[in-house]
Amino acid sequence: MSSSPTRKQRIHLDGRTLEGGGQLVRIALALSTITGQPITIDHIRGNRTGKKGLKASHLAAIKYLADVSRSAVSGAEVGSSSLTYHPPPDAETCVRQRQEINICLPTAGAISLVFQALYPYLLHTGNCISDEEPQPQPVRVSITGGTNVSFSPSYDYISQVLVPNFARVGLPPLAVHLEKRGWATGPFSLGKVTFVIQPMGKSQESPYGFPPVDLDRYPRGKITQVDVTVLAPDTLLFGGSDQHADRKKGKSQTSDDTSQTTTIRQFIEYEIMRMLRNRLRRIPSSIVRRAKADPTAARSDENDEILPINLHTSERTQHRSHIYILIVAHTSNGFKLGRDALFGAHREDSQRKTGGRKGRPTDDRSVATELVERCVDDFVHELYDLGLESTSEGRQPCVDEHMRDQLVIFEALGKSTSKCEADGKGKEDERYYSLHTQTARWVCGQMLDVEW
Repeated sequence: MSSSPTRKQRIHLDGRTLEGGGQLVRIALALSTITGQPITIDHIRGNRTGKKGLKASHLAAIKYLADVSRSAVSGAEVGSSSLTYHPPPDAETCVRQRQEINICLPTAGAISLVFQALYPYLLHTGNCISDEEPQPQPVRVSITGGTNVSFSPSYDYISQVLVPNFARVGLPPLAVHLEKRGWATGPFSLGKVTFVIQPMGKSQESPYGFPPVDLDRYPRGKITQVDVTVLAPDTLLFGGSDQHADRKKGKSQTSDDTSQTTTIRQFIEYEIMRMLRNRLRRIPSSIVRRAKADPTAARSDENDEILPINLHTSERTQHRSHIYILIVAHTSNGFKLGRDALFGAHREDSQRKTGGRKGRPTDDRSVATELVERCVDDFVHELYDLGLESTSEGRQPCVDEHMRDQLVIFEALGKSTSKCEADGKGKEDERYYSLHTQTARWVCGQMLDVEW
């Protein structure tokens, strides 16, 4: 393996850069611990509305990484707008990793974001061996917190999209197990997820031993299948405020009102399948692999599917605010593309859809319909952005917008000293990159001197 870079001067990062949120902190922490470079981050989460500074989920990652690498830290407290993190000079030396790691958040903070900060370092040290244990062993990481939290990957997205995509680009096998769900809305609920990380074979091509990850080599391919996940309560659906008032007064509904026998979960399942069938028909065949029509069958626009749409998971929750939808597309090149919607997230979208009226829909039918529409709209936009498709010189990334920023740190750590050329089918069009992806590339550029 080639020798690691020796640059050790302190890196100063402005936390307001580009997206200006917690992702900048998480990536910087992981890279600092791996490389031994000290960092100072000012104006942490400076672009966020509301509360700024460090959150409990950031502190959990900081505490673990500092403890295991013996790093010196200042400013590590909730709400802090400045953090200094100083690994010891020998931080690049292989640190013997504990095989069982348990991290507990005091609130339903995002489990996935804590894991995001730890995972690169755990891969980096996971294949350390000792005289007592000559073979590297898997590392189990159990994190208690929230599994379905706004502005963070859900457990369902991790298991159905992130894990298979990591494997597809060449990262070691990663298993994820749901012990209990935890929600940030409604009644206080802490969940738990366990990750099992397999050791990483050290690559001789990259300075830090990570395998090369070059997404320019992978065309997206066509969509071959769609999976749907619905988490919602089995309470009966009430379609409007008048029905809600009648229910409280004990009045019965009319006999032809389907809300009498339809649950919120059933309504969401039906509506999302109906809307997906309708919208997918409008997408060009260059993007969606259409099923071969049976010329002897009678055509039914309502039920005719252009490709398989499966109900992957349907799970009952215990509260009306515990509603989550995930749509996952399978591609012909083995990648997964996901878009989701969570009750309580994206309040600004809700206000826009209601014509600028304040507040959110309160009746079950309106809430469910809004979530389905948002999820399907985002999913279709991920598959087919007409504005970019018609003007793009490069190609759309092989993964979805949110997955794309998760891969940046592994691209940077796996950069080879001898750059391999793409397969000649064109590079990614950077106009598809989200602000999160741009931010991740900026942090990696600052700390690793990589060129994109």
